[in-house]
Amino acid sequence: MEHASPRKSSSVAFIGRHLLASAHQALITTRQSVVAKLLAVADSTVLRRTEKYPELMETLAACGVEDFVMRGEKKMPLEHYRHLIWIQLEYSRLQLEMTKEKPQESSNSFAA
Repeated sequence: MEHASPRKSSSVAFIGRHLLASAHQALITTRQSVVAKLLAVADSTVLRRTEKYPELMETLAACGVEDFVMRGEKKMPLEHYRHLIWIQLEYSRLQLEMTKEKPQESSNSFAA
């Protein structure tokens, strides 16, 4: 048993931890009593259900789920994000060139 090779992929474990953190963040931003009321269960039941999260998130990660989208959020493909970052870098570079100071004629002269 100790010489058996593990089947769990490190990327699946990483994504599973990311999903778990996202799920816990969602519970942190919403009060437990609100969640319990929407589910029509006792408040303590909500926390007890979260004990199953780690296994559920690893299962979702193994199925290909990579992220959750919360209300008000929008996810964009990585290519779009990289394109926006590239445009911002180019804009910043142009702004830097436009605002560059010209070298002073004499470095020892001071304004009176």
